[in-house]
Amino acid sequence: MTTSLGMPSLPPPSEPTWKQAWDTALFSDDGWLRRQPAVLRHPRGPLVELVARHTPDEVVLLGAAGALAPDLAAALPGTSVRFDLPERFGGLVLAVDWLSHVPAHVVQVAEDGYPVFVHVDPLSGRERLGGRLNETTVPQSIGRWLTDWWPVADHGIGARAEVGTGRDAAWRDVVRRLAGGRALAVDPGHEADSRPRLGSLHSPAPAQVGSLVPDGQRDLAAGVAWDAVAAAVGGRVVHDGPLSRVESA
Repeated sequence: MTTSLGMPSLPPPSEPTWKQAWDTALFSDDGWLRRQPAVLRHPRGPLVELVARHTPDEVVLLGAAGALAPDLAAALPGTSVRFDLPERFGGLVLAVDWLSHVPAHVVQVAEDGYPVFVHVDPLSGRERLGGRLNETTVPQSIGRWLTDWWPVADHGIGARAEVGTGRDAAWRDVVRRLAGGRALAVDPGHEADSRPRLGSLHSPAPAQVGSLVPDGQRDLAAGVAWDAVAAAVGGRVVHDGPLSRVESA
């Protein structure tokens, strides 16, 4: 097989894409989040106050919000707390550090100026650049999302991004289940004017483990494109002290 210039093409990397490795590292049978709950890194008081502000009869807690169950039971004794979202729900959904844990494709601008997928060895963390996003086997939605929300190629060679299509879809699924209810997603993130040039994929814990390796021995997360998620469901971005979030009704 040859390229458009008649040169032999390189074989695709044998390593998984970052999205594949990230998903396995967190959610496989022995993945990080299967073995232990997500750690709540936001201040508890403001989160409890945020829920109380909506005076819900029932609350669904997603992600690290699950750690708030005792606090909510004490502060709102008449409110029912659950951890699974039914098909139709009329209460309040609070998702904390939930979307930031939804695995995403990592892309990087290659030497020729085109964004390509980044692949990673799950055991060493060694990365390799893969195929272009405009290959026929790649869903067009990935390229469209980057064009609309994170035009990474505009930031030059080496710039990186996390593709937010999966996060948008996950939040759409939450919002479609609301029957007069409300959903709040509190996550670290960014908007169009503050996208990090090198992306934001990182390992929040445990700090002593060190480098970014998707081996299931550490947490993996990346900031959420708040504006894209909000637009996907007709919601809004709210900046409220430490609790920047997407609100959807």
